[in-house]
Amino acid sequence: MFSYLKVIGMGNQEGLYRFKLLMVLEALFAGVYISLTRGLFVIFLVSIGYMVEGISFVVLVSSFASLVIASVIYKRPSFLMRRVKFKLVFFHALERITWFFIPLIRHSLAVSLIYSLYMVFSSVLSIFLSFTIYGLLNEVEIKDITAKRSAVMGISNIIGYGIGIFLLAFLPHENKFVSIFSLGTLLGLFSTVLISFVDVSSLERTGFPSRAEQPEKVFSASFFFVILLLSGNLFGIVWTPYLMNELRGADFIAASMSLSGTLASITASLVWSKRSFKALRLGLVLNALGPLLVWFVPVPEYHIGVSVFTSFTFTAANFIGTFLFARYNEWFGAVKSSILLVIISNLAQLVSAPIGMAFGSNYGLAFSILFLAKALAMVLAAIFIPEVAVIREDVARTYSRILYKNSVVGYRVAVEVSRETILGVFRILALSIVLATLYLIYRTLLLLIT
Repeated sequence: MFSYLKVIGMGNQEGLYRFKLLMVLEALFAGVYISLTRGLFVIFLVSIGYMVEGISFVVLVSSFASLVIASVIYKRPSFLMRRVKFKLVFFHALERITWFFIPLIRHSLAVSLIYSLYMVFSSVLSIFLSFTIYGLLNEVEIKDITAKRSAVMGISNIIGYGIGIFLLAFLPHENKFVSIFSLGTLLGLFSTVLISFVDVSSLERTGFPSRAEQPEKVFSASFFFVILLLSGNLFGIVWTPYLMNELRGADFIAASMSLSGTLASITASLVWSKRSFKALRLGLVLNALGPLLVWFVPVPEYHIGVSVFTSFTFTAANFIGTFLFARYNEWFGAVKSSILLVIISNLAQLVSAPIGMAFGSNYGLAFSILFLAKALAMVLAAIFIPEVAVIREDVARTYSRILYKNSVVGYRVAVEVSRETILGVFRILALSIVLATLYLIYRTLLLLIT
């Protein structure tokens, strides 16, 4: 059995309390920062003329860059285990500083590049934060700190969105996002100062298993989590433009939606954190109704209430994925768990972007596919994840193995076919070049001789 150092395993209750306090305080300042920057980013894009396609393009480029970086780290996990403290603080600060520059540009490609840079920093930071939590705590403590950070971040999100709504309503249009993003960055740097006091010295000695003991469980949970987060990301891409462009809702109503949703997520974190996987399944089922509610509610102000419902239920659905990895962490390892969670998040964003670009402004089709995506996540959890399934756990485990093995076989076949196809194309290309060269030589000689 793979093992690694944990705070509670060292019997250091004072160290555990200090660690959790610093992580909660970091989330407190980070919540304000996030709500004033990334939380208002889609509104910023819409305000400078972006439609669903443009927003999707920005998400596509940034998520692809983040996925590449996270995948490289997954293949070379030793990057995480050297100079952990320095890298954690370094990327924590870089992520926040990037927001100084984003509102200063308007060109689509430039916005995509700067936001991609932010997403790369954010991905690496997320890996280090997850590695810190998963590497120092056990399953019970991971669930506890996750719920507390979510609740505290929700409270600070409310403060941030409140400030954001006020500034959106009263600042001059041409300067509002420069002021808002700069304020968010400065507050975010306070959380960087706090994270610098976290003791992560034991992580320098963390190891990782050579192979997963139950890969089918990780695969099923990852598949479910990707589909769930994909639906959430696509929801964020489509909902705000639909509200502001189709229903003619004001930007502060869109921000109020985020505010009310955050308030709901605070309560949800406290309500769902101690619930079993079977209870969390209820939130997953109810969350699937969100896209239908958005589509059938024509009054912009009423969407604030819909946001409360979707945020409350999505928190439960999201906890399923997070808590599953907390459980698998014991044998899958903190290093791989932390990196895979970020890869899942980036992959979900990457897939949601081209879907959003393909939808354009066909909101009816968009919300229909959103509903189908959430329904698919619900089916995956109900049949293939033993901890959540509506069928017997042993049957769900069997289905999970079948899904994993068929996926592995399908992947290998696809890789082999792709490899042979590529080789075939190169062979044909090489033959064509040879024939063209021979023909050129023939024609040249013919012209010279005649």
